[in-house]
Amino acid sequence: MFAQTDADKLVARVNGKEITNRDLDAQWARISPKVQEQYLKLGGKKVFLDNYIAKYLLVQEAVRSGFAAKIKAPTELDPIAESALFDRYVREVLAAPLITEEMMRDAYTQHRDQFRVPEQASLRMIRALKGDNPEAARDKVARAMVEIFSARAAIAKSVPADKALDALAVKFSEVAARTSDHESAKDGGILGWVALRTLDPRIAEAARSMKRGTISGVLESSDAYQIILVDDYRGADVESYEAAKDALHEFVLARQSRHVMDAVQKKSAELRAAGRVEMFPENVR
Repeated sequence: MFAQTDADKLVARVNGKEITNRDLDAQWARISPKVQEQYLKLGGKKVFLDNYIAKYLLVQEAVRSGFAAKIKAPTELDPIAESALFDRYVREVLAAPLITEEMMRDAYTQHRDQFRVPEQASLRMIRALKGDNPEAARDKVARAMVEIFSARAAIAKSVPADKALDALAVKFSEVAARTSDHESAKDGGILGWVALRTLDPRIAEAARSMKRGTISGVLESSDAYQIILVDDYRGADVESYEAAKDALHEFVLARQSRHVMDAVQKKSAELRAAGRVEMFPENVR
């Protein structure tokens, strides 16, 4: 019969779930060296074990209550999945009563300036860097433009008018994937929504003045030539309350952090009192 190693020694039993030094070490390894140092000053892994049990009781409750199944958490919880389940249970169950619609709307009203969104355009781009041969770069972009403009005539004849802009955008992306040296080439030249203030002023001005679905001429910036297609445009504005709700939730959650922590401690204490928790601190290595 093999002797029990220190790693296999039982350090706690929580409602029948055995926790060994190996389990505790896996959790200890997930916290930063700075936090480990703080625990060592307070009593080391024995203190960490007590805090971990408080957390694990909530993990068990998340499973028992059906919350884990609802969010499709793994049946077998490794340390990473366990931590993720704990975080979501705290945020979505324990913190939920502390973050009301009224609080979020008040935060939106009081901090409206923080939800300003800049002037933006949804763009596609074909680019050729000038490098040592600016003329070759310009010719490359010009040829791409001619190919797209030539296809536009064929599209007008073969595609219903209400689908023509979409068909032209597809053609633009096809050419971009073949010819552009911009990193977006792998996505068909699609840049998505871009704040115009981040672009070269000449490109930004073109995007600002172009109608949806139109293609620019050859645009020169300091290091490249490019053509762009404008999928859409929106001016500077304030983000709507609905669009800002996720950010508002995080903002209010941060402001309520003390109350959330109190709720976590209260629930954990209730579960400990109602359950069966055994600790074997003498086995903690």
